[in-house]
This record gives sequence, structure tokens and C-alpha cells, in this order.
Amino acid sequence: MHTLSKGGTVSGIRIWAGGLLLALAVGGALYAGAARTVNDDAAQRFDNLTHAAQHSLATRVKSYSDLLRGLEALFRTSDHLTRRQFHDYVTGLDIARQFPAIESVNYAVAVTPAQRAAYIEAVRKDTSLSPGGYPGFAIRPPGERPEYAVLTYLEPDSLLAERMGVDIGANPLVAQALAQARDSGEVGASGQVIMIKGPPAHVGLGMRLPVYRNGMPQGSVAERRAAYQGSVGIGFGVAQLVHSALERSALEPLGLILYSATEPLPADGDVRITPQDRLLFNDDGDLAVAPPQPGSDADYFDQVLPIVYQGGVWKAHFRVRKAELYSGFDRYFPWLALAVGLAGTMLIYGYIYTLYRSRRSAITQRTLLDTVLDSVDAYVYMKDEDLRYRYVNARTAAILGRSVDQVIGRRDGELMLGDAAAASQRTERQVFDSGTKFVGEERFVDAQGQVHHLWSVKVPLGLPGPVTGLIGLSTDVTELHRLKEQADAASQAKSDFLSNMSHEIRTPMNSIIGMAHLALKSVADVRQRDYLQKIYHSGQHLLGLINDILDFSKIEAGKLELEVLDFRLDTLLANIASQLGDAAAVKGLVLQFDIAPELPQRWRGDPLRLEQVLLNLASNAIKFSDNGSIFVRVRQSEERASHTVLRFEVQDRGIGMSQEEVAQLFRSFHQADPSTTRRYGGSGLGLVISKQLAELMKGKVGVYSQPGQGSTFWFTARLEKCAQASDEGIAEVEPEVLGVIRGASILLVEDNVFSQQVGCELLEDAGATVCVAGNGREALELLSRQRYDCVLMDVQMPEMDGFEATRRIRADPRLAGLLVIAMTANAGSEDRARCLEAGMDEFVTKPIAPNLLFHLLAKWFRLRGGIGGMGGMAHVQAAGRGHAPAPAARAPEGRDTAILDLATLALTFSNDAIKMRKYAQLFLDTARDGIAEMEQAMALEDLGRLADLGHRSKSSALAVGAHAFAALCLSIEGLRLGGDMQQARALLTALGPALAQVAEQISLEFAASDAP
Repeated sequence: MHTLSKGGTVSGIRIWAGGLLLALAVGGALYAGAARTVNDDAAQRFDNLTHAAQHSLATRVKSYSDLLRGLEALFRTSDHLTRRQFHDYVTGLDIARQFPAIESVNYAVAVTPAQRAAYIEAVRKDTSLSPGGYPGFAIRPPGERPEYAVLTYLEPDSLLAERMGVDIGANPLVAQALAQARDSGEVGASGQVIMIKGPPAHVGLGMRLPVYRNGMPQGSVAERRAAYQGSVGIGFGVAQLVHSALERSALEPLGLILYSATEPLPADGDVRITPQDRLLFNDDGDLAVAPPQPGSDADYFDQVLPIVYQGGVWKAHFRVRKAELYSGFDRYFPWLALAVGLAGTMLIYGYIYTLYRSRRSAITQRTLLDTVLDSVDAYVYMKDEDLRYRYVNARTAAILGRSVDQVIGRRDGELMLGDAAAASQRTERQVFDSGTKFVGEERFVDAQGQVHHLWSVKVPLGLPGPVTGLIGLSTDVTELHRLKEQADAASQAKSDFLSNMSHEIRTPMNSIIGMAHLALKSVADVRQRDYLQKIYHSGQHLLGLINDILDFSKIEAGKLELEVLDFRLDTLLANIASQLGDAAAVKGLVLQFDIAPELPQRWRGDPLRLEQVLLNLASNAIKFSDNGSIFVRVRQSEERASHTVLRFEVQDRGIGMSQEEVAQLFRSFHQADPSTTRRYGGSGLGLVISKQLAELMKGKVGVYSQPGQGSTFWFTARLEKCAQASDEGIAEVEPEVLGVIRGASILLVEDNVFSQQVGCELLEDAGATVCVAGNGREALELLSRQRYDCVLMDVQMPEMDGFEATRRIRADPRLAGLLVIAMTANAGSEDRARCLEAGMDEFVTKPIAPNLLFHLLAKWFRLRGGIGGMGGMAHVQAAGRGHAPAPAARAPEGRDTAILDLATLALTFSNDAIKMRKYAQLFLDTARDGIAEMEQAMALEDLGRLADLGHRSKSSALAVGAHAFAALCLSIEGLRLGGDMQQARALLTALGPALAQVAEQISLEFAASDAP
């Protein structure tokens, strides 16, 4: 296997190396093509720039020739143009801004030897511009010549001293150019390149245009010579001309070298730079250095173009670095082409190679997959949209009792028994319809009849489109199922044991706490009250410990719930001192309590759990100490707007612990040193419970300890601030609560004699009338003879337990609405659910706290409209069956509040008689409609509809105070849970007379209120 893998690796490297070479070749070709394209685009841009520059230069030179023609036209306006007129005209041209390259504007007069003296005299006397004239004027250079071309008018004035009177025709080249311009009548170059020293040094050129006398013919050369008067000219710097033409434009990046051509342009248009050409301008600024020749540098674009102007030709050598014409994209385009070529070729090559390899390895992979899946300890299969098998592994085929070939293409119905196939198809069709996977347990019977429990996962294929198939994986969990059943049975046995033990322990505890409570109400002696309070609080604490031991599994599962009650810190610590003071005194120890002065005494939390943790830590401190004091401290650890975290510490001077022993604390059934169990006793469970309780109270627990120096155990708890709290250890019941209970008729169903005595005295002290039944059967007999407002039902009793008795009460239409409150010593959640399932309305655990019981009774009596709110039901329902009802308590003036108690309506409408009458009449109308609908439902024998109508009418009856009518409606509503047509007819028959009694009572009530 290793050799094959190594050989495959070497072969793969060679194949990918070949692909890389191909990719490099393709990428290189693309790079070259892209580079050529970029260079061609840049060359085209360079050609456009050079022709634009050529045009700009030619245009600028033409503008200068146009200026000359304007000057010539100025002279045609007058036969005698004065110096002042010339000066004003040139000033108006704004030469410096409009023609920045022009350095001088002048007018040269043609003078013959005969005219020389008169000409000189006339200039000297010219005062048109200078008041003093020009007395020193003379023609320069001196000497006799056949003709003169004397600079007479010059602008700017700064040139007068240097140039005025200069005979420019004395230079043969200039004279030749003047003669050509005179004979042709066109603008001509000066014919002389002038090096101007500057600064800066630069080349200057001149252009001149002949001026003819007005009125003389100019058709032929002879006529033009006869009419020739002189010439106007300009002198300009070549560098300034170039700058003004190219700067501040797209042409600015161009480099320019300008030559003056000495020979005519060739006919083929191929302009070249020759050694005879005179350098006029170099953008490097140095005319003394030989400029680069076209084509001398491959990094530059070069082009030579002619600039033709009046009387001459320039050769413009344009050059620019190629990189300056490349855009940002042009610089990266060849490399991008290379990268795309490499990547694209490698992707295509890789795709083709992958297809090749995948096809080549398909059979190998399928074989490997079959080998793996056949080795998996699970049933793996795949089905199509028709639920036919498309793949199964060997284990699936084996459990179906077929070979793989016999399974493929078949449905479950062809391979399994009917029930198993139908169940499998239902779940799989649900996967197809919903598009969601199925995870759950399935039951399968194999060909040998053996039952298998399978944990299956079925996943749809084809999502997010339509589902085209599914993949299933089932694991045989039959053994786990068997082990789970055994564990459940063991857990149930443990729960039953704890439930029975709880009942056996809680029943005497109920008597102890109840008797202590009753004794405290009648004993005045201080010492006796102290003993009784200690008995009471110790009983409460013992009850708490029983609860913790009973619910230890619940604590480990995190299901223990905390109570939120008002309490005082000093009372809490006083309870600790009361319960542990004697034990500490026996060992010569002193209990010292320290509450931070700034802490308030009143808090909201679970005082029982706090006391339990403190008792555990303090009792441990007493247990492991032989002398000194035990300090119990309370400090504030953290304060927030809504809560405060308090820190409780218990410090002793006992045996202490090492760090290794501290690390082993807070573990179940564990003590720091096993030898301490033999010496001091204990199960090692207390610290675990303390840690769990501290964490439930959003706190932490810890310890500081050193061997021989003692230990400090601490824990924190989050508590709410309390504005008010009772200062008494046993709070008094509010008068309004007792007022609701007073006069109630309560049936106490209890088999324990002591519990009967405690219950009777507690309820009778509250003002209730109590009747006792020893078991469920006696309770049913009493209920059949007498009406009660409430039944307090014990659960575990001989002959008939509370569950069966409650079920029979709910099955009796006369008693279906009776309030039943369960009393049980079993405090588990399963026991609560069982009580509510049997039909009980409420659930309280033994031993029962008197205050809790009184508040619970008051709450339910209020919800049911007070005492007698449901009691009338028995009488009305009995009347429906032909029995004479027991006489109800009558209000003064013959009003029966069982039939109608307007106090409910008066409370709703604040004794507004008009609104009360209106609402009562509205109730009568809707009740009659409701009875009519019930009769229709009865005719159709639709008990469900009848129950719905009963519920609707019941709500209206309770709102108006028609309690007897509401009780009948409640019984009709109860038919939903079980009843027959005979019961329904009897109840419906009783509704009409009951409503008539309500109508009569309403008439009596409002007639009495209307009487004077």
C-alpha cells in the first residue's frame, strides 16, 4: 500500500509539472501579446500627441504672421503713420500676455542714398513720442550702401537705444530675406538665427512683412519694388514660442528638440535630422550639448515632424518615455494576462486531470466504500423517491434475510412484515414531504421473529431543490434499550422507596410542628415558649434536611427550586444559635455572631436554604473544634440596584486541613480525612448540598484552612432588598385572609389521628367548620349527604386512597366542581403531576404550614366567588333529579344568594343600579339563547358542543352572581371528560327552572331597590 502511494505521488508530480510547463507557455504567450497591445496603444497615443503638438506649433507661428499682417494693415491706414500711432497700436496688442514669445516689434524704413540725409533729419525732429526728439540719431553701421533698411519704430522702448537706426539690410542674409519678402509680398523669415545671451541664453528668430505705399500698383515684381516703402517685423524667442504652445495641456509630457532645416523637405515625406540642421531648441535647456538622436533609446518613443511656416521649415523631434504613456492598467495588464494564463490553464488542466483521475478511481472508491460500510456496526441504506432501495450494506441485507442483489430495487413491503414496512414508509414519506431529517427510534422484527430496537437517522437528498432520495443509518440499540428498562425499573424502585419513607417520616413531623404551633398560641410562660420555639424551629430544620435527602437526585440534576420569602438576618442567626448553642456549650465553645453594622436586617430570599447551609458549616465547626470560639460573620460582598450579594463566614480554631485535603472537599460522601469519619462521624454529604445551594442562590463557596490553626468556610448568596418584613418568627395571618375562610364548611380526609387533631384545631381557629373522614370511602358517603366548600384530601389512606376518591368525585356530576386540595407527604414532581391528573385542584405537602394553608384556601374561595360559590351546585343538580334540596342560607327579605348574589354585580358596577339592571337583563337574554343552542346540540347528541355552550354560559352566570345556574353549566361542561346522554338530559332539564329562579330573584332584587 505504501509503495503504491509513493508511486502514485511521483506520477502525480510529473503530471502536474507538465501542466505547469503548459501553463507557463500559455501565460508567456498571453504576456507577450498583452505587452505588444499595450505598446501599440501607447505608440498610437504618442502619434496623436505629436501631431497635436505639430499643429499647435504651426498655429502659434501662424498667429505671429497674422500679427505682422495687422501691423502692415496699420500702415495702410495712413500715408504718414507717426511713431505715436505705432506705439499706441502695439501697446493695445498686449504683447506680453497674448504673444509672450515676441521680444520686439519694429518697423524698418527702406532708404535710398539720396534720401538718407533727409531721413536722418526727419527722425531727429520726430517729437510725436519723445518731446525732445532724437538728436543723436544716425544710421548704423556707418558707411555708404546701395540701399538701407533702417529700424525706425521699435517696441518696447527699452530697445531704442540698442536697436534704433540699425540697418538690418547690412547683413547679406537678412538683405536677401528682405528682398524675397519685398518681391513676393509674403511674410518671410529673417534668414538669420540669432543667439540671444539672455539671461537665459536662447535662440531668437525674426519674421518680416513688406509694407507698400498706398495707391500704387503691386501686381508685378517691378510694381512691388516701386511701391516698396519698408517692412514690419517681429523678433521672438524659440523657447518661449514652444513653451507657450505646449505648456498647460496634454502635450506637456512631450519632449521636443527643434531644428531649423537647411535643405528642402524630401518628396517622400521621410523627415530626418541631418548634421547641417541648426539646433533651435532643446527641452533640456542646454544648446551646447548634442541632443539624443531618434531611435537612440529603446525606452523612448521618437518621431520627427516638419513645422512649415512663412519662408522656412523647422524639424520637430518629439520624444517621450514609453512608461509615461502607460496607464495604471497598462502597467499591470501583461502581468495580469500572464497570471490569467497560468491560472486558467492550470484550472482547465486540473479539471481535466481530476475528471481523468475520478473516472479512474471510481471503481476503487466504490469498492473501498463498500468495504468500509460493510464493516460499520450499523445498517446503512439509500432509497430513491419511490422508496426503493438503491444501496444497502451487508448488515442491512443480512437483517432483511436477503442478499444485496435481492434487496436493490425493492420496497420495504416486499421485504418486511406489514406493520414494520408501513411504519418505515410513514417516517420516510414524511422526510420526503417535509424535507427535514428524521431522528428517532424504530422497532423492527427480523426474519427469525426477533425484535430489534433501532436508532435511525434518515436524511433527505437533493435539497434545496426537490427531494430525490434519502440516506438512512440505523444503529441497533436493543441492548441499550434493555439496560434502560433495567435502569428505569431501578430508578422507579428508588423513587417508590423514597416516597414511602417520606410519608412515614413526614406524618409524625406534621404532628410535631402542628402541635408546637398550637402550643405556642396558648402558652405564655417565657421558658416554655422558648422550648416550644426551639421544638418548632428544629422541626422545621429537620423537615428541610429530610427534603434535601429526599431530593438529592433532584439537586444533582439542577431541578431544585428556591423560595423567595421575607426574613430577618438577626432572626436567621438566632435560629442558628438556638439550635446549636447547647451543642457548642457542651464542648466549651462560644458561638459569636457578627453582622456588619451597615447591613439592614430585612431581606428577601430563601431563609430555609441559608439556614441549612449555615447550620451545616457551623455544626462542622463545632464538631471539629475543642476550644475557643466559633465566629459567624455576615458581610456585604457586592451591591447592585436590584440585589445585594452577602458573604457568610464560619470561622473555627479546630483541627484545620492541609491544601491537599481542601482540594478533596465538596465531593459527595467524602471527608477531608477518612479517619475523621470514625472519630467525628458524618456522611460527607453536607458540604456538597451546601455548595449546590450556594450556587442556586447565585453564589459561590470556599474555604481557607491551615492544619492546627482552624478553618474559615464561606459562601455568598444573592438576596433582594426588602422594604418590609415580619419581625416575628411565626407571622400572624392577615385578618382579611381569615375573613374569607370564616364560615367555610371543610371536609378533612385524613387517616392519621394526630393529623386529624392538628387539622381540626387549625381550621376551627380560623373560623371554619370541619368534618373528618378517615378514608376516601367515608369521604364519599359524607359528600353524598352534606354540602362542603372544600375537601382537604390525604393521598395515602386505607380502603380507598385520595386518588380514587377524587376520581369518583369528578365522575359525579353533582360534585364535579367541588374544590379538592391534595395533602401528601410526597414532595416529588411526579407526585404533583399524579395528583393533578386525578382531578385535584391544588397540591400542598406535609407537614403543612398553617399560614400557607390559610392563604391557599382564601385564594381558591375568592376565585370561586366566596364561600358557597360552588356549594349550591349540589342542591340544584339534586333538584334536577327530583331530590329535595337542602335549605340554603337566606338573606333578609327572602332573597336566596345561592340563586343570585348581586354583590358580584354590584362590585363590578360600583352599585350603579341602572347598569346592574341592564347587565342582569342582558344575562337573562343570552342565557335563554344559550339554552336554545344547548337543546339543538342535545338533539344532535353532540356532547362536545354541549360542553362548549355550558362553559360559555357558566362564565356569564358567575359574572352576574347566578351561582346555582353556573354550577349546572359547570356540570354540563364536565360532560366533556366523561358523561352520557342521560346525564346531559337531566342537567339540561334543570337549566330552565334554574334560570326562571334567577329571573324571579332579579325581579325581587330590583323591585326592592325601586321601592320607596
